[in-house]
Amino acid sequence: MNKFVLIVFGLTVLLSCTKPKNQIVEEIDPFIYRKGNLKQGETLAKALLDEGLENGLVYSLVNKLDSLYDLRHAHPNDSFTIKLDSLNILQELSYQPNQVVNYRIIRDTSDVFYSQIDSLQLVKVIAVAEGEITSSLWQAMSDENIDPATIVMFTQIFQWDVDFFIDPQEGDKFFVVYEKNLDREGNFVKAGNILAAKYSSKGYQETAYRYTNKKNVTRYYDKQGTCIQKAFLKSPLNYKRITSYFGSRYHPISKRTRFHNGVDYAASYGTPVEASADGKIIHRGWKGGHPTVNGKRGGYGRTIIIRHGNGYKTLYGHLSSYGKYRVGDRVKQHDVIGYVGSTGLSTGNHLHYTIYHYDKSINPLSLKNVSGPPVPRSEMDIFLASLENLQRYFIFGFSRKKYD
Repeated sequence: MNKFVLIVFGLTVLLSCTKPKNQIVEEIDPFIYRKGNLKQGETLAKALLDEGLENGLVYSLVNKLDSLYDLRHAHPNDSFTIKLDSLNILQELSYQPNQVVNYRIIRDTSDVFYSQIDSLQLVKVIAVAEGEITSSLWQAMSDENIDPATIVMFTQIFQWDVDFFIDPQEGDKFFVVYEKNLDREGNFVKAGNILAAKYSSKGYQETAYRYTNKKNVTRYYDKQGTCIQKAFLKSPLNYKRITSYFGSRYHPISKRTRFHNGVDYAASYGTPVEASADGKIIHRGWKGGHPTVNGKRGGYGRTIIIRHGNGYKTLYGHLSSYGKYRVGDRVKQHDVIGYVGSTGLSTGNHLHYTIYHYDKSINPLSLKNVSGPPVPRSEMDIFLASLENLQRYFIFGFSRKKYD
């Protein structure tokens, strides 16, 4: 009997010391977190001051962070987090300009700040998509769950031959093999490279393959190794419509019929204007071109002229302002040289664009463009091997979507 009592007593004590299996012990985080995003035109320093941090502390934090990440590249919606202790003393500042990298300034036990960079580990996968245009290329590609950055890259590949603002028609088709960067849970984080792309329309069909040569230069080529990239862009800006074509026209301000030696692209005020080809700026300032009318300063207004190889020049008129490049500077294709405006003799915001060949104006819309350098002969075997590897995606098409 005594032995039984001792056993029961022992079991009672043991059970009283054991926590129920479903009991959850919550850890209380002693810190306070304030999260925010940069507003349009706001600096990180201004945002931190608005959070109540002292000026000296903000100065120290921003300088420390700037050594990791150039804050001149900060953009609206960049996120930041302030970590405070129970005494309202800052223990950590986190700054995240994108979904991949987090920059941290941390206070240690000696009250000294040190820096740390946390990078999200990404998984790269290859996706395949194809579709047909019913309204616009953007909509057709979006319907196939293609991210915006990849859509832009697709248009940039063919932009020397296709003007995606006016050329696409219902029934045009696309095919693209591209990379996606995902987090470990399979969520999309950012776009990768386009490995191969095809665009087909009634008057145009081309397939482009990505290849990096031995000099580490990456371009897109057709299956013969001819470069898809051309000397001049099809158009040097994102525009709404063409308001005036090359040839004779009635000028609405001078009230006279005269020869129009370029193309006028209507666009919103401030739209960036890009250099249509590599070259050197030879003019940056107000330029004539029409007589003064009603005492108004005549011509193309604020103008950029770029000299290119083989006797070519390009003129960009009626700009509202200029880019950072000045006379004598060399520019690359796609560098922003100015912004759309309505300076000079102009009835509305637009870009006047002229191409000259040995000082004779030619129609930009009928220019016989010149291809960039081809794949070097010494690398053709390597190129053809990479092309064969990419072409297998074209064989399977949509059936490969299950591997995305």
